[in-house]
Amino acid sequence: MQQQLLDKTFSEKSHEEALSLNGGLMAKIHHSSDPHYCSSEPFRISSYALILITKGKMNLRINFVEHVLNQRDILLIFPQAIYEIRENSDVSFISIHFNKSYLKTRGVFFNTGEAYRMFQDGPKHKFSLSKEDYTFIYYDMLALHKKLNTSKDTPQIKNIVHNSFLELLYDLFLLKNKQKDAVPLVHDSKTELTNRFLSLVSEHFRKEKRVIYYANCLRITPRHLSQVVKQVTDRTAGEVIDEIVIREAKLLLTSHVMNISEVAMALHFSNSSFFGKYFKKQTGITPSEYKLSNNIAV
Repeated sequence: MQQQLLDKTFSEKSHEEALSLNGGLMAKIHHSSDPHYCSSEPFRISSYALILITKGKMNLRINFVEHVLNQRDILLIFPQAIYEIRENSDVSFISIHFNKSYLKTRGVFFNTGEAYRMFQDGPKHKFSLSKEDYTFIYYDMLALHKKLNTSKDTPQIKNIVHNSFLELLYDLFLLKNKQKDAVPLVHDSKTELTNRFLSLVSEHFRKEKRVIYYANCLRITPRHLSQVVKQVTDRTAGEVIDEIVIREAKLLLTSHVMNISEVAMALHFSNSSFFGKYFKKQTGITPSEYKLSNNIAV
């Protein structure tokens, strides 16, 4: 019951349904003056998103951290991010949403390890564009929006839309490289191993928090796994696991749905005391202190 309430609190089901109906790719133009601008409640979606601020300033929280986006800023959101749009006056933006199903169907594969390194830390998931680059990306996004609203009966429209989407993605990668914020995407044995590790962790982290479990799944030694993951993500395998567990713990603690004992149980800790020690070691504060300072009303 608690998990059902939590899912309801941190998901925008109409968004997911709309994305599914549109084949996994969707574009929207938003204005704060619109009556159905955006939900003010925190929510978690399973899709990727690109947001380009075209006018004004946006205040929002991403994974419970405050951010301010100004005109010509672009934000990249990966699946399972929690965000809350604050009160914003006179702001406009374009958003592009796409899910893993769309990427897989169209043969597009993000390098998970590089994605982790590029978008997990601080300001790296957003950056400001020059006037020239902003115009470049703005018209990419407008073109994609227009094509997505073209009649589905138009010959070759799926391929036309997909090529427009790819153009936008590659232009963004070029900009990231130009700003020296990104590492070129490469496909080798180390990144492939890290991708498999990250995929396993995202699926099993609630029950399995030991590096040796994932090393056994991948049929390598824990030491080798940590060395490879460190080279790709700048974190050891254990640090990656801890970061993902703590992020989920913060989400559960921030809602009013679960108490600390229930959070410990949901994350498969043996008891709330052990969970409390683990949480304090990773964050410097107790679960109670975090919960008191970060509650979001349901």
